[in-house]
Amino acid sequence: MTEEMDVARLMRAEVESAEQPSAVLNIEQAMSTGRRQRWYGRGAGAALAAVVLAVGAVTVPGLVAPDRPSAPSLEMVGALAPLEPFTGQVPSPGSSRIPAVLEMVDPTVQYVRFGWLPSGLNGVQYQVGLLLSGPGVSLIGHAAGSPQPNSWGGVAVSLYPKGVTPSAPQVIGIDGRAPTVSTVPAPQVRGAAATFTQYDVEGTDQLCLRWQYAPDGWAEVRVAPWASGQDAREIALHVAQKLTLSTTERVRMPVQVTGVPQNLRPILTDVGGPLTSDGTRWHAGVTYSAEPPTANPGSQRAKTLDVTFSPYFKMTDKIRTELNGKLPPQPNTTVDGHQAYFTPGGGPDWLESLTVYDVHGLTVSIDAHRGTLAEQGTKELFQQLDLTGATPNWRTALVVD
Repeated sequence: MTEEMDVARLMRAEVESAEQPSAVLNIEQAMSTGRRQRWYGRGAGAALAAVVLAVGAVTVPGLVAPDRPSAPSLEMVGALAPLEPFTGQVPSPGSSRIPAVLEMVDPTVQYVRFGWLPSGLNGVQYQVGLLLSGPGVSLIGHAAGSPQPNSWGGVAVSLYPKGVTPSAPQVIGIDGRAPTVSTVPAPQVRGAAATFTQYDVEGTDQLCLRWQYAPDGWAEVRVAPWASGQDAREIALHVAQKLTLSTTERVRMPVQVTGVPQNLRPILTDVGGPLTSDGTRWHAGVTYSAEPPTANPGSQRAKTLDVTFSPYFKMTDKIRTELNGKLPPQPNTTVDGHQAYFTPGGGPDWLESLTVYDVHGLTVSIDAHRGTLAEQGTKELFQQLDLTGATPNWRTALVVD
């Protein structure tokens, strides 16, 4: 199982260097928002997914302290020392909970939100549904910097459905797991026994705090240090204890997708946005599949419909420099009076793509594999979307205000 936090590093490297759709995107919709969203990466500091202009960027009051200086060197972080028993103060747990183990994962549900985050994080992302590793829930806070190039720093929360046990992080580019440095008992998390496990991921440490949110249902908080002087154990415990959990809250979206054929069902929802004024830019998208949930994950992801929203921005010299040549495609048509870029389906994979610019301040992207829209094309689906209430100042609901 390739872990979503490690995939984030691969995504960032792809944003930096590749012209073809991201390898992560080709591992299909697990850590992505849309095949072309890599245009919006903010350079080396970009977190993994579609990031768009900071018109919606806000700092969450009382949640994130002022940013620390830029990321220190690896030596300053001081990774890989064996774990010691934690003797510090453990915050009191929140009262919210998931009453029973998740038998299935509903891509429309907001199962978890952050109630507390440390300083130094500039973006947050939530994915729910069919992730790369299988059905699951992932909530990630991305650090503004990282100890070394192509490494990920931040905090990640994972909830696993019934019977799935967390495993060691996958080492990118190597067919193997990160070696365990040490494992020690942790203080109870939300009333359940817990453990700390530290892994050596390409010379840097990642700490995993694990407990059961319900019988036979595992939860995990992973911390990859991004600054000197951090106690990953303290961060992990504080994050875990202050999580807000739910099985009834719905994922907040900037636009409700309408007009999707009834034979398609959502398999993944992906939203993200900034925590600071210079953080990653917001995005929101839904992936649909015509395959039944009993089909193998590869089949479910093979032919999909993706609908993605992000703020529209006008190209400036500054943004052009930030994008480092990875520019969005120039419009080649118009749809309902809006400039758009359209690519008809063709080739063995047959993917029809439509990007419509400046629709009530948004960019709307629709990608459809053959058969997902039947006779209806991406242009017709776009015309059925209700965008009247859309705003570029939309913000995610991934942290508790």
